[in-house]
Amino acid sequence: MARCIGECGAEVLIDAYDLESGDDVTERLSGLLEQANELVVLFTPFSKSRAWVWMEVGVMRLNRKRVVPIFHGMTKRDLAESGGDGALTGTIERQLNEFDHYLVELKARIGHATTL
Repeated sequence: MARCIGECGAEVLIDAYDLESGDDVTERLSGLLEQANELVVLFTPFSKSRAWVWMEVGVMRLNRKRVVPIFHGMTKRDLAESGGDGALTGTIERQLNEFDHYLVELKARIGHATTL
């Protein structure tokens, strides 16, 4: 996903790679998110309960920045049934098999006229 996003011309930051030993995770992620225009979140049965995922979503939503939920192995309804979809209210989500559609939208937002 990160490679495809980068190929669209966007700068990609990945928390797992852009954090270093000893970093204050909350402080560092907040700084990275401050620089970001949008956040792509891959929701899986595992990631849906990770606190840092929801912190990232919350920071972006509070700053009125785009959050793009991508679901794999679950749906937004599954998330709602577990009580965890409040921060995504009003957002349009995609399934992983629709990721190409997101990439087309991203290219248009960053000014590329070509399509996939």
